[in-house]
Amino acid sequence: MGPASNKHWNKNINDRNNNYEGPMSQIKKRAPIVSLLLREKKFLINTDFQVQFIASLLLISIVSMSIIYLANDYFFHSYMTKGQALHLPPDHPFFLMIHEQKRFMTKVFVGVAASISGVAILWGLFYSHKIAGPLYRLQRYFTEAAAGSQPLNKIYFRDDDFFQEVPASINLYIDSVKDEQLQETEQEDQKVA
Repeated sequence: MGPASNKHWNKNINDRNNNYEGPMSQIKKRAPIVSLLLREKKFLINTDFQVQFIASLLLISIVSMSIIYLANDYFFHSYMTKGQALHLPPDHPFFLMIHEQKRFMTKVFVGVAASISGVAILWGLFYSHKIAGPLYRLQRYFTEAAAGSQPLNKIYFRDDDFFQEVPASINLYIDSVKDEQLQETEQEDQKVA
């Protein structure tokens, strides 16, 4: 394997890695929310995992908000009970104020709950994408390598993906395999000569 084939091998690595995200890799990097709105990226790569991940975040949000709502309801109920213990009439300003505050807090609660749920869904989508993306890349890489359709090239993840240490380890292995292949080729060349 001479310098010309090394140059060809490096060009294949660069071409393959530059095409990692397909045609969208040529587009200027944008904020994830903008990419989602413009449909520049496919954010649901591993649907089963990502939907379960988002659902678990949403469940945590719903349980948390339910506890807060129940605590809020208990707070107003205890004040209503204290007013009744004082034998205040139902149209007393104390009860009117409690009802008004309860309605206001319910509106605030609904707004906050909707906001937190929306943030949980979006955050879960982007966060899970950084996990599912590298795993999808590894799966595709090894499937192609096993099929023999692609030479054994170095692998890279996007800069914002998790598990950056995995491609580094795989690339060390690939380098060692390439070195062994190079040594075997040199030994065969020496035998022939």
